[in-house]
Amino acid sequence: MLIDPNSPVDKPETQQMKVIHRAMRREFAQLPELIAAVPAGDVARARLLGAHLDLALVMLHEHHEAEDELLWPVLIERVPLEKDLIEVMRRQHDMIARAVGVVEAELPSWTAEASPTARDRVAGALRDLGPALTEHLELEESAVLPLIHEHLTVPEWLAPQEHAMKHGPKSLTGKLTMAGMVLEDATPRERAWFLGEMPAPARFLWRVMGARRYETHVRAVRAGALG
Repeated sequence: MLIDPNSPVDKPETQQMKVIHRAMRREFAQLPELIAAVPAGDVARARLLGAHLDLALVMLHEHHEAEDELLWPVLIERVPLEKDLIEVMRRQHDMIARAVGVVEAELPSWTAEASPTARDRVAGALRDLGPALTEHLELEESAVLPLIHEHLTVPEWLAPQEHAMKHGPKSLTGKLTMAGMVLEDATPRERAWFLGEMPAPARFLWRVMGARRYETHVRAVRAGALG
């Protein structure tokens, strides 16, 4: 299913990637301040936000890993004149991965004790990650997605989506929460597309329990934050 029914069926519909990007932008924009607001010693809240952050990091990692393995090599082969642009994409991935590594190194100590020192290190590392991620997503949407639309086949475009589904969260709770992250700000057509890509059993579980569970979860995550 396509988000835009008027999109050509023989070309990648790159709006699909923008739906995923929107979810990542929201989560990594909100999480630094959510974490910074956690009271010292509130281990329960630290663990709640830590688990939510971990899912956002999994989403980011799988998204970039799929691009590195399945999109960039094809683009360099098809559009060699744009090799420098793709190399910028790769360098930005490396920079983001280093920033993520700092976050992941600090996270266990914070979720274990909820100390203000560890909290501030996690929040600070996320604030450092944010600008690099924003710059990367903006360049990808403005310069790379048009190349993908013109030079990749639909099966090549869908391969990263299949990779993400295969290598995403292992637990049912994690899968449903990540689906909720993507669907939260989606338009009706985007929701229909995303749900249509889910396996039928997962789509059923989302409708009977996942949507309600995500609403409860996200209210808890954002409780009393951002003013």
